[in-house]
Amino acid sequence: MVIGRGSDRTRCVLQVLEGLGPIWWPNEPSRVFDRIARVHLACVVLADDLTDEPVGELLTRLRELHPVLPIFVVTDANDVADAVQAMRLGATAAVELPPSAGLREYVIQALQ
Repeated sequence: MVIGRGSDRTRCVLQVLEGLGPIWWPNEPSRVFDRIARVHLACVVLADDLTDEPVGELLTRLRELHPVLPIFVVTDANDVADAVQAMRLGATAAVELPPSAGLREYVIQALQ
């Protein structure tokens, strides 16, 4: 699952993950928890900026509900503060923009 709005960041993430299998991209983050209750997820990629308060809350809630689910957060290049915040909120890893083969490899490992 890729969680993000129609931003350039989200489009970059979707492009990197193309071909890895079914990717569900909710157009409203509030719909995430309905979906999670009904399907098995291999991992979650948060593509939005963590300064947006609901994204931080979303990450915290995801971690509370699914303690072992891999959650990857995409941060701006060289934004150490966002990466640190993501890890404090329970992210498995923070990946810098532009997302590269590193994000793809994380997702492939989660799918295995």
